[in-house]
Amino acid sequence: MLGKLELKLKSQEELSYQMASLFHGALMELLPQEYGDYLHLSQLHPYTQHLEYRGENWYWIVCALNKEAVQTILYQTLFQLESITIKKKSQKIEIVQRNFSEITYQELMNHFYESDSSPYIQLHFMTPTAFKQKGRYLFYPDIRCIFQSLMNKYDSAVRDEIMVDEDTLEQLYESSQIIRYDLKSVSFELEGIKIPAFIGKITIKMYGTKTMTNFANMLFEFGEYSGVGIKTALGMGCIKKLNDRGRK
Repeated sequence: MLGKLELKLKSQEELSYQMASLFHGALMELLPQEYGDYLHLSQLHPYTQHLEYRGENWYWIVCALNKEAVQTILYQTLFQLESITIKKKSQKIEIVQRNFSEITYQELMNHFYESDSSPYIQLHFMTPTAFKQKGRYLFYPDIRCIFQSLMNKYDSAVRDEIMVDEDTLEQLYESSQIIRYDLKSVSFELEGIKIPAFIGKITIKMYGTKTMTNFANMLFEFGEYSGVGIKTALGMGCIKKLNDRGRK
């Protein structure tokens, strides 16, 4: 099961997407200690969170990638929350509205088998996004890194299924191409370190079979919950799949 909780925020002080790591720290303090210790020791991240500005309002969006995380993080910890305190800034932020949605993995897979997806996929990288390759940051949208990241995150969340397959990854890479982009370089500040990253939009065209096109679309639908790239639990790598088919 995948769940998403959007919390509309009201704050007297200014907010920014760079504060997402502080919200992560606040979340860890709110979680039951046993579950928080489990997440820390296992190094699993069955959740993502980020800050998003739209319609002149800020939202804190937290996604959970399995049933236990949906229950513990979203239902038990955050759903009834009326405010959140960012201790480092002595800042109390009100939660004035909440919106929850969920989808099962079976429903996600049904989209893959039953849909007639467009070969044009437009993605919006909402928060700073980056990858890490051979110890170095990669701060542009490398298609192979994008697909590999999404497949790895799927395997980590589901665990009883294995999606990462080099042949499939290579097929996705060979049958896709970025045909349009509107990007800019940004940095994401984390504990005094500036991580080079990018935000913006790209359009990918799939040249492969219908199966590959549907599979790619399904991965990006999953990616709206899992994020893509590094440090998605800290606020990086939020993506949205746009309805615009990207044709000129």
